[in-house]
Amino acid sequence: MENETKTHSASSVSTTCQNCKQEFTIEPDDFGFYEKMRVPTPEKCPQCRQQLRMLFRNFKTLYKRPSDKSGKMIVSVFNPDAPFPVYDVSEWWEDDWDPMAYGFEINWDEPFSQQFEKLLNTVPRMSVVNIQCENSNYSNQINESKNCYLIFGGLNDEDCSYGHIVWNSRDCVDNLYAFKCEYCYECIDCLDSSKLLYSQECEACVDSIGLFDCKGCMNCIGCVGLINKSYCIFNEQKNREDYNKFLQDNPINKKENLEKILTARESLRRKVPQRSFFGFRNNNVSGNHIYNAHNVHYSFDIKSGEDSKYCFTVRKAMDSYDISFTGDLSECYECLTMVNCNRVIGSHNIWESNDVYYSDNCYNCNDIFGCCGLRKKSYCIFNKQYTREEYGKILVRLTELMKKGNEWGYFFPKELSSFGYNESIANEYMPLEKIAALAQGFKWQNNIPSTSGQETINFSNLPQNPKDYSDDLIKEILACQKCGKNYKLIQREIAFYKRIGLKIPERCFNCRHEDRMKKRNPRVLWDTTCFKCDSHIKTSYKPADQKIYKLYCEKCYQQEVY
Repeated sequence: MENETKTHSASSVSTTCQNCKQEFTIEPDDFGFYEKMRVPTPEKCPQCRQQLRMLFRNFKTLYKRPSDKSGKMIVSVFNPDAPFPVYDVSEWWEDDWDPMAYGFEINWDEPFSQQFEKLLNTVPRMSVVNIQCENSNYSNQINESKNCYLIFGGLNDEDCSYGHIVWNSRDCVDNLYAFKCEYCYECIDCLDSSKLLYSQECEACVDSIGLFDCKGCMNCIGCVGLINKSYCIFNEQKNREDYNKFLQDNPINKKENLEKILTARESLRRKVPQRSFFGFRNNNVSGNHIYNAHNVHYSFDIKSGEDSKYCFTVRKAMDSYDISFTGDLSECYECLTMVNCNRVIGSHNIWESNDVYYSDNCYNCNDIFGCCGLRKKSYCIFNKQYTREEYGKILVRLTELMKKGNEWGYFFPKELSSFGYNESIANEYMPLEKIAALAQGFKWQNNIPSTSGQETINFSNLPQNPKDYSDDLIKEILACQKCGKNYKLIQREIAFYKRIGLKIPERCFNCRHEDRMKKRNPRVLWDTTCFKCDSHIKTSYKPADQKIYKLYCEKCYQQEVY
């Protein structure tokens, strides 16, 4: 393929996003990446590019609908009116149907996206992405997990319920970005912790409540920024007797006691130094929640990476740009959900594959272009088989067709998304009201599944003492105290609340998840200065929050804390 960018730029270039009209900058290193990948420089800003990719991911809006293969009722992320067939996961993997049967010849007089849309609307889709899992039918984008319920974005989990991006965890309920955790509840961005409740940004903490940015702490309550401490309450050292008496006098199954702890913790956060960035073992990085990385910029929620940029929720990114919700990958660009992939451009949900262009939902494939639903295939275009020599020649010509239509090097157009904005994960990270979403050309789903007015018991009539919880509660229908929609409890969570001594949640899962999302910093960087040394730093704390908290650069924070 012919190089799109001929030379590196020696300096940064400012340009205007063709979507939101905001200015963004293309750095010298960016030009080198685009040249290597043989793609044009982006016309949209990083935020708009990220928003478009997320539009193609529905995490947690689930429908009951019939399988188009067997007719049995299944759970699916695709509503019953979807224009394409939807199969149950096990049915999709069966060998009695062939995705190659839907292939067709290229029409050189028609834009690529129009032809690809025809393929997307004919090839059967999996009801949910649920790979190598057991008893986890009501979860999506989950892999190698067991006994999970409403886990969205899970990996190697067991007995977990109600979570978003929960990896390698056990017996956890209501968590957001949890990694290697056990018996944790209402935690956000916590790792390697056990029996940790209502906490955020913590590592290796045990038997604690309401912590923020603590590490190696045990039996602590409402503390901020502590390291390797035990029996502390609101950052004050106590003994075991004081600690136990506080818990006895302030049982957390009572709402007023929990609010007391979290209010005091927030007051403490405003007094003590705060990190401007969360992560460790990094060199030359920018963003937030970055770990084990070198030369990774404007990225968020990265477990490992090198020489990458604009990566969002990635396990390992090597030499890749504009990647979202992905496992391990290298040399990829403008992709959503890649697992163990190399050299992929403009694609979605690609597993164990290399040299893939503008394809969707393909597994163990190499050298494919514009394909959907393929398994263990090579040298295919629009699900049609070619020889290696034929594929090489057509690849060049098809790339030129996309360049003429200004499609090459960009993600799929929003019209190809199967979801309304409010169904997609874009609405969780970049919320929009219906009017605003429609004004920007996004679709909107008016029939999100829910019920109201069917509650069988008032919340005030539920058992108040966790010791009195019984499995009979699964028969009851509750009404969310925020949105009014109905929800039910499952047996495993009732046992969890009883064991830990927690109040039954008064809000439905969607509202609880929304509350947790609001507590995270946005995936945007602002310039500010260190509260202590006045050095320039970039932070994901909003300008309004920068006036509330004393934000320290990493060097000053380490000196202060250690």
